[in-house]
Amino acid sequence: MNPHRLQSLVATVPDWIGPEQRGRLDAHVEAVDACQARVVEIKQALRSALGGPGRSALDLACELDSLERVQERVDSWLTALVEELNRSPSEVSYGDGVPA
Repeated sequence: MNPHRLQSLVATVPDWIGPEQRGRLDAHVEAVDACQARVVEIKQALRSALGGPGRSALDLACELDSLERVQERVDSWLTALVEELNRSPSEVSYGDGVPA
């Protein structure tokens, strides 16, 4: 997912979500970021491999193909989570452990 799109998507999540929901969101964002970073890294390594000796270009191409498919899946998980968090009703608490 494009970093600007990621930032825009996450910005739509309400501030009032709970710590567990925030943790889930952060974990999804981290997975999306890590996948994107790895895709960029493999693309650079593949360009180098196709330019001369080094790691097998075929191995890199296979890894890149897998990562790009995984990236689509991880992006869709994040999008689904953001939609879920935007539908969640707000729960107001007055500090006594009982929702209002």
